[in-house]
Amino acid sequence: MFNIQSKSQLIESYSQGVRNFQNSILTAIDLRASNLAEINFDSSNLIEINWSNCNLNQASFSKTYLCLSDFQNCSLIQANLQGANLEQANLQGANLERANLEQTNLKGANFRGANLRGANLKNIQLDGTCLAGAIYNCETIFDENVDPEACKMIGDNKFNSNLSSSKQNKGTVKKILSWCRAPKLNLQPQD
Repeated sequence: MFNIQSKSQLIESYSQGVRNFQNSILTAIDLRASNLAEINFDSSNLIEINWSNCNLNQASFSKTYLCLSDFQNCSLIQANLQGANLEQANLQGANLERANLEQTNLKGANFRGANLRGANLKNIQLDGTCLAGAIYNCETIFDENVDPEACKMIGDNKFNSNLSSSKQNKGTVKKILSWCRAPKLNLQPQD
């Protein structure tokens, strides 16, 4: 366990190249606008932390307790939040593009206006979660019981055009698949 006592200690250690802060305990620290890309806080308790406007790209928070934390306008591109507890967290306007949120507790979290393009949202807990205005695309992975439109999420233009195009081409795809299953012709030259 890495014992962090203050914001200055964390920032100093990070600036010296330390990235592994697994099993840390931090409470009510203001890390606003910090650059902490690729930091590893796996299995940590990070309660009521202000991460707003931080760069947390490719950071890892796997199985981390992040309740009541503020990630507003934070960049979490390709972050690993698998199995994390984000109950009552604020992720409004956060960029979670291609982030892994599989098996994450998102109860009561606010994702209004967040970028969830390509994010993995399988096996998540959504009770009371606000996803209105969050942006998703055709690469976003949802649980089968999550309906992005019912959650008032916004599909980006690429998704909408691919969706209408795929509906128009549904018959063509079925024909191609049936041809693939058809017996193969013998195209060997005959004597």
